[in-house]
Amino acid sequence: MPKLSSVSTRVAITSLLARLTFSPCESFVPFYVYGIRYGWIGFALLTAILSVATVAGMIIFTSLTLAGMRRINLGRLEKYELGLMGALLCAVGALILLLEK
Repeated sequence: MPKLSSVSTRVAITSLLARLTFSPCESFVPFYVYGIRYGWIGFALLTAILSVATVAGMIIFTSLTLAGMRRINLGRLEKYELGLMGALLCAVGALILLLEK
């Protein structure tokens, strides 16, 4: 078996951590593996709990965001909304093209 260099080990660990960070559902895989002993009932229960928690989290964080956005007066920017969104999307596209390796 070939020995891994410290750089490749660091890259592997970093990519695994990034995957867990940017894909929150990945962190529930161990719970599903552990729940195998409970069969389909356990699978259904875990899925129901995860679904309810996900929807509740979306509702809570969206309502908190809306409450915070109401405090900021963005009325002056409403007439430029389409242009601003277009400019932001173009900027994101340009950054992807510039930073792509």
